[in-house]
Amino acid sequence: MAEQAAAEVDLHAVPQYQPTHIQLALLLSYATVLTVWLFRLALSVSNGKFFTRCRVKHPSVNHTNHVTLDIQQQNSGISAAVENEPLLNSSNESHEHPVSLEEDPGTVLHRGDVTASKQNKHHPAREHKNNEVKVQGPPEVTFDKCIWSLVLFGSIMIYFYLCDYRKIFPQGERHYSRDSFLFLVFLFFLVALGFTIKPNTDKILNREQTEEWKGWMQVMFVWYHYFKAKEWYNWIRIYIACYVWMTGFGNFSFFWIRSDYSMWRMLKMLFRLNFLVVFVAMTTNNAYMLYYICAMHTYWFLSVYVFMRVLKSWNRDRNLMAVKFVAYAIFNALIFEIPGASQLVFRPFQFVLGLEDNTGDIMHEWSFRAGLDHWACFFGMLCAYNYPHFEALMLYLETKSINRNEYFKKLCIRLLMGIVCLALGITWYFLFMQKDKFEYNATHPYTSLLAIFVYIILRNIHPVLRSYHLHMFAWLGKITLETYLSQLHIYLLSNARTLLVFLDGYPLLNFSLATITYLAVSHTLFNITNDCSNYFLPKDDTRLMINITCVVSVFVLSYLAAFAWFL
Repeated sequence: MAEQAAAEVDLHAVPQYQPTHIQLALLLSYATVLTVWLFRLALSVSNGKFFTRCRVKHPSVNHTNHVTLDIQQQNSGISAAVENEPLLNSSNESHEHPVSLEEDPGTVLHRGDVTASKQNKHHPAREHKNNEVKVQGPPEVTFDKCIWSLVLFGSIMIYFYLCDYRKIFPQGERHYSRDSFLFLVFLFFLVALGFTIKPNTDKILNREQTEEWKGWMQVMFVWYHYFKAKEWYNWIRIYIACYVWMTGFGNFSFFWIRSDYSMWRMLKMLFRLNFLVVFVAMTTNNAYMLYYICAMHTYWFLSVYVFMRVLKSWNRDRNLMAVKFVAYAIFNALIFEIPGASQLVFRPFQFVLGLEDNTGDIMHEWSFRAGLDHWACFFGMLCAYNYPHFEALMLYLETKSINRNEYFKKLCIRLLMGIVCLALGITWYFLFMQKDKFEYNATHPYTSLLAIFVYIILRNIHPVLRSYHLHMFAWLGKITLETYLSQLHIYLLSNARTLLVFLDGYPLLNFSLATITYLAVSHTLFNITNDCSNYFLPKDDTRLMINITCVVSVFVLSYLAAFAWFL
């Protein structure tokens, strides 16, 4: 269904030579930014301060440690990645340490630790008034640094435009070979295991672990498209469910610990999830919903925000919190379990979530995508709420035993947990993962939760497993949002239907060169997004309004000029 929909909505299978009004407006906006940068550059050269504009005032702060769907995320988004998607990352510093706003809410909940259960009679997580969290602001980005980032951003968007709108490079056909695909996957994991294992703090779902989790899933997700590995469809659905789970887990953890429901915080997260996708969509003249991952993580982040913000005084009472969870589950079921309900509920937002896919319903794509994982976010929230209980159990199993009987009791519990999870995983695989894609889709919203549960338990069942991570995958996990968006335009073309060809006739060399370029651009976009977020969304309301006014003014004037050009 995904491949068929992509084929039906693809408007750029052939080169396009006539730019749209929006594309011309973006070009004029970029020309404005470039003019400002050149002017500032000339001033710095004349003053003997060449390139000092690119320095950050606080270089000691590592601004690459962004937030989850997300997401999360995020997010997401993404990921989780709170500035991040959703998705996404975890933090493992103790709660005495400052909390950087650049980290993902992923497992900010970890800072509660098990000791918090002794401080809060209502819930194992700590109370804010008993355990204050010191917040360290994001690194300050200067005007010159921001302008330079925008110049890079504009250049990359022009590259996107040339690759997948004008199509200046040849397009290649995708060919799948199970042997070649599995060989590359095996080789990639072998290199990661052999050369990039690094230690980290022993925490359940620590930051490095969740980054690693996102990273290897993203490799499989991108290569699934690149190599047209259709037989891995069911697994790809599981990976996407994991990202949505991280959105629920990460954002619930953040709001539980920080209780920060400010407009600034929401804007930061929405900016992280949508800044890049909006510009990519305008640059390539595509619909927003074509990048459904971003739409999904944005919705699930907002659902968590509303869940935690509405009646927030109830969040510290176990019974009242149970009522909120039940209410969320009921609303979620009414929207996604009743056929046709989701199309009706979200139809007012069809100008954003709609996609013409020749199915007769502009909301079909959104309903299908969001419906596949409509319980994953809820399950992530439940896991975050009960995280301290699991942490307490693992702490009990890993503390020194006072006698042999207690030691063997703990050993048996750990072995039983492992055996049960393995049995559940094997049963799940043979019962559900052998189904064809259409039959599997019907069971996925419910059975994917079991796969997530089994993975989390087995990955964290022993301190040795928790104390190390694969750094190569963790690095990739930080840029999942950027790699997701970039793959569609500078790694693949025509909505992931063809390959971008630099070296015709040399598929492996072309794969290598395209991969290197793709990763370099994605990492640069990640840094640009962080710089723009930190500069354009300050906590100072006056500066925030000035920034918004300036950005809107430049774009509106550029659009008016573009409109006049076409008259």
